[in-house]
Amino acid sequence: MRVSVNILTWNCISTLHDTLHVLSEDLKDIENEVIVIDNGSKDGCEEIANIKNRENMGVSIGKNQGIQASKGDYIFMLDGDITPVPNSINCLLAWLEENIESYAIGFYPNRFTDQRNVNGQKHSVEYCHNLFEPKRHTQAIAFYGLFKRSMFTDFNILFPENGPFAGIGYGWEDSDLYMQMRENGIHQMVAGLNTYTGKYYHEINSSIRLMGQDQYVRTSRERHLAFKAKWGEKIGKYYA
Repeated sequence: MRVSVNILTWNCISTLHDTLHVLSEDLKDIENEVIVIDNGSKDGCEEIANIKNRENMGVSIGKNQGIQASKGDYIFMLDGDITPVPNSINCLLAWLEENIESYAIGFYPNRFTDQRNVNGQKHSVEYCHNLFEPKRHTQAIAFYGLFKRSMFTDFNILFPENGPFAGIGYGWEDSDLYMQMRENGIHQMVAGLNTYTGKYYHEINSSIRLMGQDQYVRTSRERHLAFKAKWGEKIGKYYA
């Protein structure tokens, strides 16, 4: 198996349909499996999912379920409220296969749009022709990125599940994953979609709206404190 696609969903059926359409075209000549992990949706995502959680188990547990179920040499991780740009997964795959010393590459987390025009067209890059200037990166890429599965199996790396990272909440699980990677000498890479400012469609803050502002703020603070307590002075070392 060459590629396992992991899509974590929570009431994002509209973007999920678009995503599956893009993937069906991009991966038609590649041996693949698509694993949809659903965190207690009520809008139809749960009917499509391979892994069905009756309630929202949290981002970390959901992503770890996908990783542990994957059989591919590569794992393409995608949040359910993001629609990938056509051919982007193929560009990521080609780059990792050419750069055998690397384990992970994704796209900038601050290059998204949720705008649509009156005809429903998305204001995002229509097709990924190339990756713009891949370089080392400290911010999150697990929302839209490609990883070698061996990174998880050989180094025993997984998203944090304990304490405030269990259940519905927001943030810092990607930062913890990054710290584990750096502890094992692994750098994550980031690129632009054709250009530095290339955009992709993201139903911005959809999960924050679902959980509510109060829970978003509280859980983010709790996770930040847990992250700092776990990693201490190493945070400054790896984020320098």
